[in-house]
Amino acid sequence: MEESEVKEEIWIGENLLVIENVHAKVCGKCGEKVVSYNEMRRIERVIREFEREKTKLKRITAYIASI
Repeated sequence: MEESEVKEEIWIGENLLVIENVHAKVCGKCGEKVVSYNEMRRIERVIREFEREKTKLKRITAYIASI
Protein backbone atom coordinates (compact mmCIF):
# COMPACT_ATOMS: atom_id res chain seq x y z
CA MET A 1 0.00 0.00 0.00
CA GLU A 2 1.18 3.46 -0.89
CA GLU A 3 0.66 6.68 1.10
CA SER A 4 -1.46 9.13 -0.84
CA GLU A 5 -3.91 12.02 -0.52
CA VAL A 6 -7.35 10.99 -1.73
CA LYS A 7 -10.85 12.36 -2.02
CA GLU A 8 -13.67 10.83 0.06
CA GLU A 9 -17.19 11.12 -1.30
CA ILE A 10 -19.93 10.53 1.27
CA TRP A 11 -23.66 10.70 0.60
CA ILE A 12 -25.65 12.19 3.48
CA GLY A 13 -29.29 12.01 2.50
CA GLU A 14 -29.55 13.72 -0.88
CA ASN A 15 -26.30 15.66 -0.44
CA LEU A 16 -22.87 14.59 -1.58
CA LEU A 17 -20.12 15.62 0.84
CA VAL A 18 -16.68 15.65 -0.80
CA ILE A 19 -13.68 15.74 1.53
CA GLU A 20 -10.36 16.38 -0.19
CA ASN A 21 -6.80 15.84 1.05
CA VAL A 22 -7.63 12.72 3.06
CA HIS A 23 -4.40 10.94 3.99
CA ALA A 24 -4.75 7.24 3.22
CA LYS A 25 -2.85 4.14 2.25
CA VAL A 26 -4.06 2.98 -1.17
CA CYS A 27 -3.66 -0.48 -2.66
CA GLY A 28 -2.05 -0.26 -6.09
CA LYS A 29 -3.89 -3.36 -7.29
CA CYS A 30 -7.49 -2.94 -6.12
CA GLY A 31 -7.66 0.73 -5.07
CA GLU A 32 -8.78 -0.05 -1.51
CA LYS A 33 -8.22 2.91 0.83
CA VAL A 34 -7.24 2.60 4.49
CA VAL A 35 -7.19 5.67 6.75
CA SER A 36 -5.65 6.05 10.18
CA TYR A 37 -7.71 6.46 13.34
CA ASN A 38 -6.80 10.18 13.52
CA GLU A 39 -7.81 10.74 9.90
CA MET A 40 -11.13 8.95 10.48
CA ARG A 41 -11.78 11.23 13.47
CA ARG A 42 -11.12 14.25 11.20
CA ILE A 43 -13.61 12.90 8.65
CA GLU A 44 -16.18 12.36 11.41
CA ARG A 45 -15.71 15.98 12.57
CA VAL A 46 -16.33 17.25 9.04
CA ILE A 47 -19.50 15.13 8.80
CA ARG A 48 -20.75 16.43 12.16
CA GLU A 49 -20.12 20.04 11.10
CA PHE A 50 -21.92 19.42 7.83
CA GLU A 51 -24.89 17.90 9.65
CA ARG A 52 -25.02 20.89 12.02
CA GLU A 53 -25.14 23.17 8.98
CA LYS A 54 -21.96 24.97 9.97
CA THR A 55 -20.59 24.05 6.56
CA LYS A 56 -22.82 25.04 3.67
CA LEU A 57 -22.39 22.98 0.51
CA LYS A 58 -24.37 22.96 -2.71
CA ARG A 59 -25.98 19.74 -3.90
CA ILE A 60 -23.73 18.06 -6.44
CA THR A 61 -25.48 16.00 -9.09
CA ALA A 62 -22.45 15.21 -11.25
CA TYR A 63 -18.70 15.60 -11.05
CA ILE A 64 -16.55 15.57 -14.17
CA ALA A 65 -12.76 15.71 -14.06
CA SER A 66 -10.49 16.07 -17.03
CA ILE A 67 -7.23 14.16 -17.02
